[in-house]
Amino acid sequence: MYRFGKMLQRDFMNLLMNPTWLMFCLGFPFLLVTIIGFMTNGLYGASFTSYDYYGVTLMFYSALYTGTFSANSFMEERIKQANLRSLYTPISQWEIPLAKTLATFLYTLIFYTFIGGILMILFQVNYGTEIFKLWLLFAGINFASSSLGVLMCCIFKSEGVANQILSIITNVIAITAGLLFPAAALGETFSKISQALPLSKVIQVAFQLIYDNNSQNFLLTLAGIAALSLILVFASQMTFKGEAYL
Repeated sequence: MYRFGKMLQRDFMNLLMNPTWLMFCLGFPFLLVTIIGFMTNGLYGASFTSYDYYGVTLMFYSALYTGTFSANSFMEERIKQANLRSLYTPISQWEIPLAKTLATFLYTLIFYTFIGGILMILFQVNYGTEIFKLWLLFAGINFASSSLGVLMCCIFKSEGVANQILSIITNVIAITAGLLFPAAALGETFSKISQALPLSKVIQVAFQLIYDNNSQNFLLTLAGIAALSLILVFASQMTFKGEAYL
C-alpha cells in the first residue's frame, strides 16, 4: 500500500503541476455556467433562475469531462516514461491504472467542489439543504467518468484516440440527457427518450434533493453509479497490458 500511495501521490502531482489542466479544471465549469446562465437568464423565472438550472446540469457536464483528465494522466508523452518505470517496480500491474483513476478523481473533485462553492456565492445557485447527498451523486459521476477515461486508454492505447471518443460520448450523453438545455425544448418525443436515460435519472434525483428534499431514489441511484464505476475499473484491469500498452 505504501508504494501504491506514493504512485497515487505522484500521479496527483503530475496533474497539479500541469498549468493547462489546472486552468481548464477551474475555468471550464465556471465559464460555462457564467456565460450560458447569463445568455438564458430571461428564459427562467425569479424563483428558479437559469443559474439554478445550469449550476447543476453544467457541473455534471464538467464531471463527464473528467475522462479527458484521466486519459491525459495515463497517456501523456512526458508521463509515459514514469509509467514504464512503474512496471519494473515491485507492485501489481493493476495498481497503475487504478492510481491514474483515483488521482484524476481526487484532483477534479477538489477543484470542481471549489467552483461549486464559488457559484453559490456569486450567482446564489441553489444546491438545497441536502447538499452532501447531491455532492455524492456528483462525485459518483466524476469517478465513473475518470474510470471510463482510463479504460479508453487501455483499449485504444492512444491519448488522442481516447479523447476523441470520450468527447463524442460526453457530448452525446450531455445533449440527450438535457445537460446543455432542457430536453423538452426539442419536442415531446425527444423528451421521452431523454427521461429514459440513466444520467437523466441522476439529474432528476439531484433536482428532487434540491427542491423537494426527496431522497427516496437517492440510494438506488448512487448504488447504480457505484456499480457502473466498479465495472469500468474492472474492465480497465482486464484490458491493461503493461509493456505492450506502454
